[in-house]
Amino acid sequence: MKRTILFLLFVSFAAGAPAMAKTLSQVAAVVNHEMISTYQLDKAVLKALSQQANKNQLSATQFDQLKTTLLQQLINDKLVEQRIEELGLTVADSELNAAILDVQEKNGLTSETLEQALAAQGLTMESYREQIKKEILRYKLLGREVNYKVMVTSSEVRDYFDEHIDEYKVQPTIQVSRISYAIPPESSEQKLTDLRKQARITRDLLVNGEPFDQVLAAQEDIASGGDMGELVETDLAEDLQIALKDLQPGEVSEILEMNNQLHLFLMTARNSGDVNLFERVKADIEETLKREKTDTRFQEWEKELRANAFVDVRI
Repeated sequence: MKRTILFLLFVSFAAGAPAMAKTLSQVAAVVNHEMISTYQLDKAVLKALSQQANKNQLSATQFDQLKTTLLQQLINDKLVEQRIEELGLTVADSELNAAILDVQEKNGLTSETLEQALAAQGLTMESYREQIKKEILRYKLLGREVNYKVMVTSSEVRDYFDEHIDEYKVQPTIQVSRISYAIPPESSEQKLTDLRKQARITRDLLVNGEPFDQVLAAQEDIASGGDMGELVETDLAEDLQIALKDLQPGEVSEILEMNNQLHLFLMTARNSGDVNLFERVKADIEETLKREKTDTRFQEWEKELRANAFVDVRI
């Protein structure tokens, strides 16, 4: 409890007296020839806490873990900055202006509305330009030292497809139109016979190529129906699957009695679901593999950067 109270006091003190915090700043870590101060770390902690819903519910252990994670992040950022400087990477004003203009266009902003949006977040245009510049430099660095080493071969794409084919398969679908006759409760045998006769007449019309809409309209109020839309055949009731099995587009089912109705089904389309499946998903698979390889390569690169650097953590 005492530790938690001290933590809350630290937050209040740091938020209310940044100038004093800077005066009392110590060295949190040394990265090659540069240092990271405890003031910089405190600022990172306060920023992270402001973005957490449970910022006032962290235990002392969780708070220490947060500080450790953020310090490691600051160290990695410093190593990236130093590598950028070592390689002499730069961003021309024209390149920076183009990037900011792209942000404006994609978000439908003018220069004035962009500045207003930044001000609402406590940022100036100058600080925003610096932020975008750092992002461009980081992108250039990763492109030079990480992305160019990432290659995905056609055999890797095919192997991934074969291993994950069930994730990409699309269930075969059908498109069906129906005409249904409701069987009245306690109807006489004669009434049922007449209804079946009417269904057979209707089926003959459809088989002979009469337009479905005209045939349905001619039934007036004795039948209902229409386009049933796209259906996954295996999701249908077993009796319905049997009635539709092997029907090709343009063909009509036999009369099916189901759920107190007589049904006729006109098959209008079949989609096997697997036509050109590999070609359809190849680009997505390549992007997935490239992202995985890039993440792996980035982690390796960070370790290499860290291994070749002098890092001294002092807190």
